[in-house]
Amino acid sequence: MRLLRSAAALLVLAGCSPEQGERKAAEPDQVTFDGAVVSNAAAQAKHGERLTWVLGCRGCHGKNLQGHRFYERYASNLTRELPNYSKAEIERVIRTGVPRDGRELWGMPSDIFQHLSGADMTALIAELRALHPAGKRTQPPLPWTKDGRDEIAKGNLKPAAVFVRERKTQTPVDLEPSLSRGRYITMVTCAECHGPQLKGVAKFTPDLIVAGGYTREQFETLITTGVPVGSRKLGLMGEVARERFVHFTPHERDALYAYLRARAERE
Repeated sequence: MRLLRSAAALLVLAGCSPEQGERKAAEPDQVTFDGAVVSNAAAQAKHGERLTWVLGCRGCHGKNLQGHRFYERYASNLTRELPNYSKAEIERVIRTGVPRDGRELWGMPSDIFQHLSGADMTALIAELRALHPAGKRTQPPLPWTKDGRDEIAKGNLKPAAVFVRERKTQTPVDLEPSLSRGRYITMVTCAECHGPQLKGVAKFTPDLIVAGGYTREQFETLITTGVPVGSRKLGLMGEVARERFVHFTPHERDALYAYLRARAERE
């Protein structure tokens, strides 16, 4: 669900060092997206389907989840792969980046998905297991290009399972309980591009302290249309906003803004 859509995407995978004084990640199940705690299958399925957009599953695996090529790698055809997986195996590959055959996965953002709440994970798995097989099976990866090999040699590009271990405790600063939902949302979405502590990635994405300069109305425009203050044209963020973040609920957008604004004021 990763391998982003530009050559600069390799940089997003660069590791970030944990800071002194950062608190450990909140335990899964404490906070969720809106609609995660439901009592009927239909509502759970609807929530799981929304998460496939919000979390970027359809950005990497294709809008129909039938697979998509990103450079030398192919995001799996989930409609063909997952029917062979148990619920536990699906959760394992999402949280740890390790599929049941043990092969290395590259580009899967399990380093952020390891923080998904239990309720959100349950809904997501229910949606994925309900997919009807369609399309072609995933093709084998192509040989790495020179740029890819160089990034691997520098340690900027690593298997998903390695990033999971390295970033387990590298999380956005924990401020106060009232801001926990917004923090949770950043952990499982924004951190994919802005780094596990939201401090940005050199020459690719900024520290999200920039959100402190937005009014709530300006932030709404950014997060739903991809248009920032000044109406500059954004590349990847523009796509992410229009394809993924537009599926946030108004309450989630309020929570996200409140956390990012408080984080900026703290900095």
